[in-house]
Amino acid sequence: MSKAPTSARSFETIEIADLHRLAAIARERIDAAFDRRPARRALYEGRLLGLCLCQGAADHFLDPAASDGVHDFDVWAFFARRPEARLWNRKPFTADFGPSKFGRSPLDPKRYEGRRVDVLWRCIEGEGDAIRRYFAEDQTESARALRLKAAVTVLPAERVGEAIWRP
Repeated sequence: MSKAPTSARSFETIEIADLHRLAAIARERIDAAFDRRPARRALYEGRLLGLCLCQGAADHFLDPAASDGVHDFDVWAFFARRPEARLWNRKPFTADFGPSKFGRSPLDPKRYEGRRVDVLWRCIEGEGDAIRRYFAEDQTESARALRLKAAVTVLPAERVGEAIWRP
């Protein structure tokens, strides 16, 4: 079921190619943030465990018929924690998905041509299946909030589209 391009929510199907686009957008925003803080880049270069599409857009990807559609895309970056350092600024970095079948939300600022993409990040313990454990072990307020909705892998590329969490 398609909505008008300026509907507050899009009901268009999210495809694997769209997940790859979201991964590229998130990587660009992360790189730009690290460009402004080179010392942090040096600490976290190579520590990205993965990127996940979360919240309502992940629910929509997994079960479009049961979802409320997509208002925006929330992409979370998970880095392996360094005990001696902290990432900064827990506010989301925003980006523009650009013109697409998803249209744009009239609720977003005019600077967005397409759906807004919020890029957020956390440092978490462990490696391997650490992201799945982050969702399962609701030790933080963020984890408790995120686990209310689905999470889908967008990076690493070989796992794109994999449901990493279903409530």
